[in-house]
Amino acid sequence: MTHPDNRRLIIFTGAGISAESGVPTFRTGPDGLWHNHRIEDVCNIDTFEQNYDLVHEFYNARRTALQGVNPNPAHQAIADLQQQHGERVRLMTTNVDDLHERAGSPVVEHIHGNLLELVNLAEGEIQPIGYEAFDHAAHPPHFKPNVVFFGEVAPVYRDLFELMNSLSSDDLVLVVGSSESVVQFCLQAYQGSGGEAIILYVDPTETCPYDRMLGAGFKPYTEHFRMGAVEALSQGSDVRAWVEEWLQG
Repeated sequence: MTHPDNRRLIIFTGAGISAESGVPTFRTGPDGLWHNHRIEDVCNIDTFEQNYDLVHEFYNARRTALQGVNPNPAHQAIADLQQQHGERVRLMTTNVDDLHERAGSPVVEHIHGNLLELVNLAEGEIQPIGYEAFDHAAHPPHFKPNVVFFGEVAPVYRDLFELMNSLSSDDLVLVVGSSESVVQFCLQAYQGSGGEAIILYVDPTETCPYDRMLGAGFKPYTEHFRMGAVEALSQGSDVRAWVEEWLQG
């Protein structure tokens, strides 16, 4: 039997966890951020310079709006797990907001960048901007939000793939609020661990995206909990009980 100290909890979070705090998702539903914008206009490196003003107006609105958003109990529950179990709990997120940090997570790996930072492309430097709007009219067109655009390579992908390939029966993978449309966390964790890792998929949609991608016969996860992040990570929930039992042995 695996010694409890060797067991890891790997958490991947997506837009669904922040949506419960009121942050619009980028892709799904009538309130999705792409609903009134073309992706190629505001999130494509090939059109970035020609749409410089529009891009910064779009991300300025997202950045300044974060000031009025607070972490929810799911963010807090993840932070508590990290604080209690240290390096045995690893958190990676596709979200570009800072709600995990504000909830108290000591280490957050942002796969697709951080909205509270700018990249000076000419100097290759990342500069903090916080919740302020960027005065794009006063700067040359080589400052961009530190968000991974289509056409760019995400620097954290290398770490992500290394982590996936390191998974084993000593790992419980918790995927929370991911549409699985850009990064297929469940599938990659399943393949990386050779089917040995326990994979819990938390997403409230009745139609699982893997039914569409892989067909109804193959499930690259141990169980799909059709509920929101807050409910799944609340005290007494089946997901929370599974996670705590796993870490305590």
